[in-house]
Amino acid sequence: MFWKKENTELDEYIMDLEDRVRNLKRRIHEANLKMGFVQEKPKRIEPKIYVRSADPTRPDIDALKAKLTGRR
Repeated sequence: MFWKKENTELDEYIMDLEDRVRNLKRRIHEANLKMGFVQEKPKRIEPKIYVRSADPTRPDIDALKAKLTGRR
């Protein structure tokens, strides 16, 4: 790099503070889970491919056709 930061202490403090906040939020969430206040989100559900099943066989269809056409 062509330049150097003068005060890196502030950046370190901000990163440390962000880590502490994340850690605290995680601990609060875990405590809520243990007490039953929050339901854990289910894992990602894989999509299912819808496959149309074949029409059920109807043995009396020929009899209906014959009846409607007047043949027996």
